[in-house]
Formats: sequence, structure tokens, C-alpha cells
Amino acid sequence: MLWFKESIYLSSTELLDREDLEPLFDPYNFIMQALVADREVFHGLKQIDPGEAVERLATLFPHASRFGGVDTLNSISKKLLEAIVQPNIWYKMNAYHYCYLYDNLAGVVEEYSYSDLEQRIRSYPEIMGADIDFNEFLNKYFFNTAFLINLERYNEMGRQDKL
Repeated sequence: MLWFKESIYLSSTELLDREDLEPLFDPYNFIMQALVADREVFHGLKQIDPGEAVERLATLFPHASRFGGVDTLNSISKKLLEAIVQPNIWYKMNAYHYCYLYDNLAGVVEEYSYSDLEQRIRSYPEIMGADIDFNEFLNKYFFNTAFLINLERYNEMGRQDKL
């Protein structure tokens, strides 16, 4: 289990005993699908020229690619995928994990938002094609997003602001 600010693991009764037919955002499924899809992304990146892979990595993971290359981010992705499916062990994530997840999920949200209704429903049926409020997701499940702050700006901040 991955440790987030709030649990991403909806109980099965929440999913099965729904009387209303309102869209239900399932954070576990959202993250799981994104991590599974990345297995194919990293497989593809390992098949191309390293220089081109670095360029594509920077496009796919604009923040995380600043601290890691294909091998490092692939390793993080694998560890997160392994951890999310292990229900008996809690895994605490650090800023690198959250940064990687942010880039990964931001890409998924962007792709989802440009998809037509039919594709949206195929991707995440429980959402019923509704928009994904990524800022709300971040506020609810991420402890902070300090990893997004520019290094120069961070260094200029006072101690209290960094907390």
C-alpha cells in the first residue's frame, strides 16, 4: 500500500453498494492505470537512442527528469507499482516518488481531458466521462508539492515559508 495524505484505497462496499449513479473518482484505479501504462512507456524508451530517450523523458516527466534518467525513473515506477498492489505492507513515499507520480498523473489528466466522451468512459468507466479536478486530487492525496518549486525560488524563501 502506498501512503498518501488520505487513503486511495476505497472499500469494496463503497464501490459495490452505490445507490446513486453519480461519477465516482477512484484514486486507486487512477494511479494504478497510470503506473501500468508506464511499463510500456519505459519499454519503448529503452528501445530508442539514449539521446532521443532523454528528450522524450523530459517531455513525459518534465519535473522528475531533472533528477533521474530512464533507468532511475523506471526503477521508481516499478517500485510504486509493486507497492500499490501489496495490501499488507505500507510504503512511505519521498519527494522523488511524489514528483514522479505528479508528472505521470498530470500527463494522464491532460490526455484524458483532450479525449472524447467515449474514450474517457473506456479509460475510467466509474468517472462516467466527468472531468478530473487534478488540483483537488493533489490537495486531497499529496502532502505537499514543494518538489514543483524552482530551485532558485526555493533558496530565496525564508525558513517558515519552506515548511
